Amino acid sequence: MGYDVLVLGSLVMDRKYFATGMLGGAEPVWGVQRHHGGVGRNIAVNTARLGARTAFAGLSGSGQDATDLEEELTALGVRPLHVLRTDDGIGRWDVLLDERGRQITSRVALPDPAAARPLAGPGLAGTVAAAKTVVAEGGLDEDLLVWLSRQARANGTPMCGLPTRQRDFGPRTGLLPLYDVLVLNAREAQALTGAPGTPGEQARRLLGQGPRVVVVTAGAAGAAVACAQQPVPLTLPAEEGPCTDDTGAGDALASAFVVGLVRGASPRAALALGLRAARLTIGCRQSTCRSLATDPLLTARRTGRWTPPGARAS
Repeated sequence: MGYDVLVLGSLVMDRKYFATGMLGGAEPVWGVQRHHGGVGRNIAVNTARLGARTAFAGLSGSGQDATDLEEELTALGVRPLHVLRTDDGIGRWDVLLDERGRQITSRVALPDPAAARPLAGPGLAGTVAAAKTVVAEGGLDEDLLVWLSRQARANGTPMCGLPTRQRDFGPRTGLLPLYDVLVLNAREAQALTGAPGTPGEQARRLLGQGPRVVVVTAGAAGAAVACAQQPVPLTLPAEEGPCTDDTGAGDALASAFVVGLVRGASPRAALALGLRAARLTIGCRQSTCRSLATDPLLTARRTGRWTPPGARAS
């Protein structure tokens, strides 16, 4: 059996704190919601809802949170699950949202990436070989990411990197040659390039450092894409609409962008799909929006298979 997407990433339990009103007209009243999260989990859920055959690999735990997260993936058809169980395999993320659903501050506690090294083995290698693309969080263990890239390269499988945990490990510019595709936000891009610039300028700078396709997002300002075939960046505007909660919008964009490429869309067309998925997610209170599964633009089938141009940097 083949897979459209293999996701290597994290499973996290989120707690969202948001203003529900004012007490006595002076003090805010806060509510809290518990949600499934994690970049890897979000990408796996989104791609599955978009109709992609998705597999997942990452750390998990042994408690109820782990059971709930894994059962959600399985119910959506995400399989196989290559999970390695550790005591702290499930991350924790607390986020404070303002009255318009925008993040004020957040705090995250994630497991030690080195604990995931044993995932590198024949079982996961077989899934890499059967996948059309691999999506990996860049904040995972470096040795595991290098191994994953080698497996993908040996099978001609494009690999997409999502820079995560820059606050913990820095920008990790040395990992850029591992990726065929790079999707990141403007803040992450500036950390990698060491210079300010527009999303388009950052995309072009990063294009010369290894990846053959780069997408840089800028929230309400839209996103830019540059690729080896068309190095002049193209910027598309964000879709307009109300913001209920912007958590997970970047993951939704990355998910739809990757699925679009797998289904044969051009980078420009895939970015338009990503921006559509981000808009739907911003309108939800969940970090992954069920509407992705019913939107005709996002679920439309395309023919062909996209192959990144040129040779990956060594």
